[in-house]
Amino acid sequence: MAEDLIYYNARWRYALLTLGSLVFVVLGVWMIVADGKWGPGLLAIAFFGLGAAVGVWQFFDSRPRLRVSDAGILDRTLGVGLIKWTDITDAYLMSINRENFICLVLRNEADYLAHLSPLKKRLAAANQALGFTPISINLSGVDINPEQVLEYILKQAAAIRLVQPDFPLN
Repeated sequence: MAEDLIYYNARWRYALLTLGSLVFVVLGVWMIVADGKWGPGLLAIAFFGLGAAVGVWQFFDSRPRLRVSDAGILDRTLGVGLIKWTDITDAYLMSINRENFICLVLRNEADYLAHLSPLKKRLAAANQALGFTPISINLSGVDINPEQVLEYILKQAAAIRLVQPDFPLN
């Protein structure tokens, strides 16, 4: 591959998240002003206000979300650094609520998990309970064809094994 494949956040998705959240913030204000329901109103404002803030942050975040290069895969949201092609032994696609994930089967998974925060380690364990691998690429929020990315990952990992046939898989 001569050129890196770089993918960014799908801005339209975060615009919709922001707009939808702001609608519920307004409803929270309405609950307080019209009906005097302070508890539910403040809860709606706080929760959906946070959703709006995340939506705005992600909308304006211009950093690459996913970079696929000759060296491997760098998913900024994972927090494990570069995943080298030599470490990928297999991959498969999973979906939950039409959100796609590429589950990576890694030769030295523990090395990557060591880079995670305690919270992300707990989330990785929860992923396993759902049938995912601990290191899975979340494709939600990125305009990308998951089947094509999976096929590319499998081809790149297989190509490394052809170049380095004595490379251990486990």
